[in-house]
Amino acid sequence: MKMMSRVFLAVVFLAAFGLALFLLLGPKEKETWATLTGVLAVIAAVISAWPSIRVLEIQEDATRPCPTPHFDITSRYGLLLLRVKNLGAGVAYDVRLTWKKHPQNEEGEEVSTLDVVPVLMPQESVSVNMGRPHELFKKYPKMRYEGTVEFKDVTGIRIRQEFICSADEHRSRLVHDDEMPRTLYDLQKIPQELAGIRKAILGMRDNDR
Repeated sequence: MKMMSRVFLAVVFLAAFGLALFLLLGPKEKETWATLTGVLAVIAAVISAWPSIRVLEIQEDATRPCPTPHFDITSRYGLLLLRVKNLGAGVAYDVRLTWKKHPQNEEGEEVSTLDVVPVLMPQESVSVNMGRPHELFKKYPKMRYEGTVEFKDVTGIRIRQEFICSADEHRSRLVHDDEMPRTLYDLQKIPQELAGIRKAILGMRDNDR
């Protein structure tokens, strides 16, 4: 659609420009100047329409869906996730990933769970656990994968785009900027520890009897 609009405007512009040159260089009649005025008006309209087409294209790109696979190392403490997130503002339907080479998890198994996702709302994501980051980085010297993602927008048009999914940038940098993820992780152990203390206390009471 974008290309057709640009081609149409280009054809109209070239035709109007050629006609204007013909009128200027050709024999002059009393209707010539009126015709030339109309042709110049068409040229001006085409020139003014070109930025508007560009604005519409930018708005269309901003509102269309954009499902993108990436590695997530911060959402779960001590785990590396493969996540597919719709970064766009539109709903993505029938999302299909085609990898040149599938990523592998800590056990050496190909991860294909997210190859087909029925629907992704804007900013929604789905994920699968790959394993412990340090073990993955030790096992796989390179974790950079390429492929294509295909999906349908709300109008049913199928869109295809290439992607690069890499975890190599996480090898030599801090996973978290603060200690909050570790704190939250340790807090999850409190109920289990309290249950152990309660069990020990009840055991001591039973022994005293």
